[in-house]
Amino acid sequence: MTSPAKIPFERLRSVLLPMERVAVALSGGLDSSVLLVAAADILGADRCLALTAETPYVMREELRDSAALCRRLGVRQEKLVFPILPEIAENPPLRCYLCKHALFSALAGRAAELGFPRVADGSNTDDLGDYRPGRKALHELGIISPFLEAGMGKADIRLLARTLNLPEDISEKPAYACLLTRLEHGRPVTESLLRRVDEAETFLRSLGLKGCRVRVHGEDLARIELPGPELGLFRQGGLSEAVVSRLRALGFRHITLDLEGYSRGSMNKPS
Repeated sequence: MTSPAKIPFERLRSVLLPMERVAVALSGGLDSSVLLVAAADILGADRCLALTAETPYVMREELRDSAALCRRLGVRQEKLVFPILPEIAENPPLRCYLCKHALFSALAGRAAELGFPRVADGSNTDDLGDYRPGRKALHELGIISPFLEAGMGKADIRLLARTLNLPEDISEKPAYACLLTRLEHGRPVTESLLRRVDEAETFLRSLGLKGCRVRVHGEDLARIELPGPELGLFRQGGLSEAVVSRLRALGFRHITLDLEGYSRGSMNKPS
């Protein structure tokens, strides 16, 4: 008899097997990484393609992680490089819809050229409770979401990662989001600002603050959000001086710690 814990994974297998070949939109984050590993395990590495959008608002660390994973699996990776898209240059409230529509249109086109008619993403049931206008774009473009079809959420995905013997740097990776979510709506987007945010968060993660967000307000105020346990680490670890020094070197004049901690999508303003 199949154990209850294995039922979602059997459903995932039933979703992926009929496809025979699949291209996975690989960001380097937890969800898309585990989906690619599962697809390679079920279909075979030669029947999988990884598609990675390389943009100024993707974390450099995740781009490196995506390349390392593909090398490990023996899966072909296609990187498509995009500049800051004109339609999101002012960071509008519907940035996620506009961005995903443009990027996934290009990814799907490249996948079709290489003989992969289906493109999958790592959306899962946990995403349904958040403000995600990008889901509409994926639906319009016919992008499939195997985890959603299998009824799998983040806890299932982490368990699957462990079942597939993936290292903790994948199975325990915090959920991240694109760097545009660190900026206020209506704030002009520049590569230099995005790189400052990326470098600030990379530094915080090097201190053990893995779930950090650096939200930017105005011209030079950085508001640091941390999940509850990491708030304690920050306070008890005497990290303030090092954080202030590094973020000031990156051009932030005011550095604050949000006492409410990390709040998913705290810069979202539904429209």
